[in-house]
Amino acid sequence: MKAAGVKAGVPDLFLPVAKNGCHGLYIELKRQKGGRVSPDQVAWMETLQKQGYCCALARGWEMAAEVICDYLGLDKGKYL
Repeated sequence: MKAAGVKAGVPDLFLPVAKNGCHGLYIELKRQKGGRVSPDQVAWMETLQKQGYCCALARGWEMAAEVICDYLGLDKGKYL
């Protein structure tokens, strides 16, 4: 990943949609059980939040889908 130019700690997903006073949504994905957040990931999410982005930690794809629906103001029941 490093050879591809990926920076350590940058969240896995970015939704470039300004909403609710935020410039966009970053999501760090982790397994439902286990999977720890590294100090680099915490630092990136704190920095992004200070710059006006919404950040979330999602354990599993279902939680990530819920976070996206909440951010966009979508009915979760319709999409999940």
